[in-house]
Amino acid sequence: MRTLVNNGLVRRLAPLALLLGLWWLVSWRWGVLFPGPAATGAEVLALVRSGELWRHLCLTMFRGGAGLLLGLAAALLLGVPCGFLRPVMALLTPLVTAMQSCPPIIWISILLVWLRAGNTVPMLVVFAAVFPACFLNVAQGVSGLDRRLLEMARVYRIPRAAVFRRIVLPGIARFTVASLSFALGITWKVTATAEFFGAPSGVGERIYWSYRALEMPRLFAWTAVIVAVGMALEMGVVHPLREALDHERGGGGGDSA
Repeated sequence: MRTLVNNGLVRRLAPLALLLGLWWLVSWRWGVLFPGPAATGAEVLALVRSGELWRHLCLTMFRGGAGLLLGLAAALLLGVPCGFLRPVMALLTPLVTAMQSCPPIIWISILLVWLRAGNTVPMLVVFAAVFPACFLNVAQGVSGLDRRLLEMARVYRIPRAAVFRRIVLPGIARFTVASLSFALGITWKVTATAEFFGAPSGVGERIYWSYRALEMPRLFAWTAVIVAVGMALEMGVVHPLREALDHERGGGGGDSA
């Protein structure tokens, strides 16, 4: 048992060790233009001690989380009925696809003109980035539901709330988790980008001023923070949800057999 645990630990730590080794080699070659792991870690520690990291990180997480929740909520509220109403879905799909095709920089530019810098711009940019794919995923999941179950629920006059809770939600769970995985993967990058161009605070704003001042260790430190938050969310939230759904699906298949 201990050997299995050790082997699993080694497999997980090996890629990290390889990444740190490559990072150190590149930093050794390029010097001050490419700070190494030690210099970046020391800068992150200094940001933690000063309280600057927590202040700006909390603002970025609030903006990104608010935009993410708005995007997911809108995708569920619109995607579920559109999945049942195919003519409406056919009408909205080109509009949603056009929205998905717009790079975040376009939304940032337009919203900065309309709203100026502040919390609203990063939130709306995240919403515009995550909503289209989440909407299409949810609508696709609804359209793929077993129509026989829905017809049976209609015949037996099962309340709509119960149908939604017992048929629709389990049926689109995998699509929702896939949407969440995609959304979490881009939320923090989009939030930081929006803050870089148009926010008075936040991790993206700190990256901008580190770049302007050519403070490379600080620039790498804030970049490491963004990467760490994204990886923590992916490994700590999305992977457990995906594994739970896979386990449930496997268990359900075994019972039915």
